[in-house]
Amino acid sequence: FQQLTENPSQTGVPYIKSQENVLLKEFTGMIGISGKKKGFIYISGNRNLYHELISRFIGLDEPSDEDILDMAGELSNVVAGNMRETYGTNFMISIPIVFEGRPQKLKFPKDVAVFVIPIIWANHEANVVIGLE
Repeated sequence: FQQLTENPSQTGVPYIKSQENVLLKEFTGMIGISGKKKGFIYISGNRNLYHELISRFIGLDEPSDEDILDMAGELSNVVAGNMRETYGTNFMISIPIVFEGRPQKLKFPKDVAVFVIPIIWANHEANVVIGLE
């Protein structure tokens, strides 16, 4: 958030969640991970969070759902890119997949612990959801 807006976010206490009960908010960007580590990273937030990001970062006051989905993908890409810098070139990331709500066919890799990191930025809540083998 600080990279995009110059305003830092605050992280809450991470916790483990069962795959069936992962809470996704209104809009989510997902990055698949392959290489030495396999899994996923989700960034999930509500419309107001992405609306404010778009307003501050791009200057668009009335973003469409498509604009919001694009921002969800961009945000997930930034987080996954930062993780790739930490873990090196064997940490391969996919292009973002974005969606609204929770797709019926959303599947997580089996036997992967799912960690949720709550984030608050500008009075908006989001979740970073990470599952790695």
